[in-house]
Amino acid sequence: MDLSRLNWRSIMIIATSAMMIQQAFSYVCQIVMPILADRLAEEFGISRGWLGFYLAIQNIMAIIAAVGCGGFILRFGAVRVSQTTLILMGSSLLVIASGQLWLYPIGAILLGAASVSTPASSHILAKVCPPQLAPLVFSIKQTGVPVGALIGGLLLPFLLGVVFYSHVLGETIRLGHFGAAFITALIVFFVAFALQPIRGYFDADRDPKTKISFGNIHATMKMVLSNPPLRDLAFAAFAFGGLQAVFSGFFLLFLIDGLGYSEVEAGGAFAIASFSAIWARIIWGWLAGSHFSPRYLLSTIGLIAGFSSLIIANFDLSWGLLDITIVAIAFNISAISWHGLLLAETARLAPKEHVGGVTGGVLSFTSIAMMTYPAIYGIILALTGSYSLGFLLAAIPSFIAFIIFLRKPIEASWISSVTKNIILVIRPEVLIQVATTIGFGIGIGLTWDYVVFGY
Repeated sequence: MDLSRLNWRSIMIIATSAMMIQQAFSYVCQIVMPILADRLAEEFGISRGWLGFYLAIQNIMAIIAAVGCGGFILRFGAVRVSQTTLILMGSSLLVIASGQLWLYPIGAILLGAASVSTPASSHILAKVCPPQLAPLVFSIKQTGVPVGALIGGLLLPFLLGVVFYSHVLGETIRLGHFGAAFITALIVFFVAFALQPIRGYFDADRDPKTKISFGNIHATMKMVLSNPPLRDLAFAAFAFGGLQAVFSGFFLLFLIDGLGYSEVEAGGAFAIASFSAIWARIIWGWLAGSHFSPRYLLSTIGLIAGFSSLIIANFDLSWGLLDITIVAIAFNISAISWHGLLLAETARLAPKEHVGGVTGGVLSFTSIAMMTYPAIYGIILALTGSYSLGFLLAAIPSFIAFIIFLRKPIEASWISSVTKNIILVIRPEVLIQVATTIGFGIGIGLTWDYVVFGY
């Protein structure tokens, strides 16, 4: 396909649309295992907590892939890397479809290795998108995640219920969980090959002489952590990515196994909430591009996401599906809608020739969160049987992100800054002021109770 004759707007639209589709079906692959987890646990006679182990393996590989992807993008091109990630993800679904539990860790590794789809798409959009449009365009591209959740939330329950009669075999066939994974894999492979016509144009900047070296990991991480604004973005990627991992990994299982909803009901609530995130991402990007500082918007996201997670932690059998869906919408417009805003800021702050690598470095913190949060959640679930405690703990870093982005980036290291503030807080005069204020407040409260209530 010859795109060289088109104007920059048309090229930007093609790039954004292609990368959004790639992102959507990448996320479909991410939620296949959470949707099938309950059935697979029954199939193999194992605890639902095993899902945390699977996600931990996936994200250990994702960390390595994210921080080492820069050389692959420069050598093979961002579109080729995007195609490869889809093929790897589809292959992970074939592993699930095999029904061989001992192979599932390999499926998790394949899925983790495919986590570089976002840095690859950022590399493309950074080249074709004007800076003033970057927050909006990156947010539109990232609507692929909720679109993928919407597709997966509707497609997989549908495939699970498909029953047909085969004249060749002479018997009725039910797709079930293994068949649903297989059909989804075929769809993902088709999307990968559908990207081929645009590769010639968007991968024209690839350099086959670029050396592939994971020694660049240290340089990439140093570039991120030595830059205070990028360091803050890395923490946001960790805090919000962890919440997203807990939600995408265990929310459906919470509804199905913990609250007794059917797969269709749970998938419907998940899909509706995901649909809201499509518009939320666009609105966040529009606000960042024309009205508000991205830092203040990220702070707002941290606050909303933290409270939403706390409310989910209070779900019990008394909650109706409508109420649950409303809370899930609040969660989705915050903890699932930050990507475009954060990626646009990362692309703006990163050196132009290292956008893909730096994006991978920042997003590696998302992978770290997506490794640790589900692992901790899975352990808690296996030991206590509680779906609530994990959401409660996951809210804490989100509230910390809310505080971080209320102020300008801290130029010194976080450790020295925290230590300095602790020393300031524990000074005797400060402690006396705090004690006096608390005592004064208690005194007013007791006086009020005595005057109004008589006790």
